[in-house]
Amino acid sequence: MSTLTQRSTGLVPPLSLGRALPPRARALRPAPVAAPPLKDPRVLAAWRDNINRTALARAGGTLSVVLYALTEPGGDPNTDLAAAQQYADAHRLLVVDRIVDTLARDDQASTDQPELRRGYARALHLLGDPASPVRGLVTISQTAVTRVGRLYEAQLNRYAALRVGLFLIRAETEI
Repeated sequence: MSTLTQRSTGLVPPLSLGRALPPRARALRPAPVAAPPLKDPRVLAAWRDNINRTALARAGGTLSVVLYALTEPGGDPNTDLAAAQQYADAHRLLVVDRIVDTLARDDQASTDQPELRRGYARALHLLGDPASPVRGLVTISQTAVTRVGRLYEAQLNRYAALRVGLFLIRAETEI
């Protein structure tokens, strides 16, 4: 017998690899982690407005933006791009690029996850590249980014971290 075993008579032997642990008693189980509630659309709109003010102040003059449109198969992006152009003109934003994503039929993943869309991913790359002049994105509504509340909040976090703007023609409350 080893010295450690002789001294530690009250220790439980180590579990063998093939033995499963019994489940914990309910009272000893950790409480399930609840996801925080989704923010109210008005709170999201105010947060986005603050993000946009920061981006505009950081630009100091004219803010360079990308116009973005998301269309269904066979859809025409020109209406959304024209509305985005009018918004940019009215707010004195300099348009440096236009990006369009067309969803494939029954492609729910790309509808929900904006980073899976090639055009949106390209826009994010431009926004995050310090050598790029692009410091904002103009699109028709929140649904062009994503329809999923948590993913939209994550995108707002990304825009805030990059200190770039997300300009929506229709605010979050007008979806």
